[in-house]
Amino acid sequence: MKTPSFAAGLAPKDAIDYLRNKGYKLSFDYNEMSKDAHHKAFTVAKVMRLDLLSDIHGSITDAMQNGTRFEDWKKALIPTLEKKGWWGQQSIVNPTTGEVKEITVNSTRLNTIFKTNTRVAMATARYEQQMQGEHNIYWEYIGGLSEHPRMEHKRKSGIVLLRTDPWWQTNYPPNAWGCHCKVRAWSAQQLQKQGKELTTGTQEDIATKDWAYNPGAGNRVAKIAKLDLDKSLKSLPTIMPKTSYSAYSDEALKKKFYGDLGVKSGAMYVDKVGDPMIIDDSLFENFAGQSKIKKQDRHFYIDAFATVLNAPDEIYLEWDDKANRLVKKMFHYFKDDKEKQKALMAIFEYLPDKTQGVTFYFIDKATTLEKKREGKLIYQKERAQ
Repeated sequence: MKTPSFAAGLAPKDAIDYLRNKGYKLSFDYNEMSKDAHHKAFTVAKVMRLDLLSDIHGSITDAMQNGTRFEDWKKALIPTLEKKGWWGQQSIVNPTTGEVKEITVNSTRLNTIFKTNTRVAMATARYEQQMQGEHNIYWEYIGGLSEHPRMEHKRKSGIVLLRTDPWWQTNYPPNAWGCHCKVRAWSAQQLQKQGKELTTGTQEDIATKDWAYNPGAGNRVAKIAKLDLDKSLKSLPTIMPKTSYSAYSDEALKKKFYGDLGVKSGAMYVDKVGDPMIIDDSLFENFAGQSKIKKQDRHFYIDAFATVLNAPDEIYLEWDDKANRLVKKMFHYFKDDKEKQKALMAIFEYLPDKTQGVTFYFIDKATTLEKKREGKLIYQKERAQ
């Protein structure tokens, strides 16, 4: 018997929030990321452009919010995939290693993307609900729900274990690609009324390698949330302007930046979310090609420019209505000798064939900084506890 998909009704708010609150990470292979990292970041294997990943994430989140079925979601998304060149036969290049893989982006691949993300989100919501209260202490595995069930899953159907049993930490469903299994929670009274008993003996693992963790325990992983800069102020580095850079030429300042970052002008650089982007003089020029590297004394902080890219504190994606473009904003936060919040920000835009650097900003007012920290937060630097 097939179970109805979440699209038969609106998904729980917890499931939607779980998916919506994820950051982003580009990955060549699904297993490049640790299992806990999948709870923090949304990824689709072989999607190597962040704007495309954002389109897919937003479409799935909206589908869960609206109860949209797979076929309708697919129909709406395909034109975007075609426009951005991720449909049909594709040669995907790993920007880090140069490895090339031939893949086919079709309905089957989209079905995997859609079902995997919605099922894990729903599993997280169910797990959260089942962990609450003193009565849901017995969990029953309900397997064999797929049209073509895995026999090892079907054989587990009906086993009852305490919710504290360590078996659930690696076998809470889904336990494989396309797994439809569920968990039903019982109180002691309900269990007795149903004529069920606690299963004895050691249970063998049934989850495949990619799923040998608890996808439902995403609530235990800290969700990405905007940094409270007021509370973090004491831990922010102190950076003072180096007025000695007034004597440097524009070319000397750019040379120092490229040297600090370890790239040549025009090179491709892969950032913390796996996004390949072009680093060149566009970061220091206006649209007319005139240098702005010394505008508003931003060159006094040239030593920290590379840090904005190789060790950002936060990364946001935002749709710029005025310019009709998607932009990425990368921030490095610091303070001055008077404990005032400051920041450096780099902006990149998504063009049809590349991600291009646009500018660097020096932000010296806390109010201005908060206005700039808008959009979808996709990355946050790990901090010592």
